Amino acid sequence: MLSWSELASREQAVVLDIYEKGPDCAKFVARRFSMELGTAMEMLKRLEREGWLERVKGTFLSKRVFRRPKHMNHTYYDLSRKARLVVREERRKG
Repeated sequence: MLSWSELASREQAVVLDIYEKGPDCAKFVARRFSMELGTAMEMLKRLEREGWLERVKGTFLSKRVFRRPKHMNHTYYDLSRKARLVVREERRKG
């Protein structure tokens, strides 16, 4: 797993966004960060290979912002346990 400082600023922003808002798919990440869908997909796959993200299993997703569970029509990614610990430590540092 790459260290926090080795991630690009955009990758750090995506990791922090998923940390704060919960699992998301490439389509919504691309919209939120104004990037091409293909670029967002490649970034999420790379972060998954590096151990920062893992795919959400199952067919329904529950998030705080949803009134009821959402059917997962896309591949959703969430932070791995190790990534959560790193992000928590980085946020404490400031």
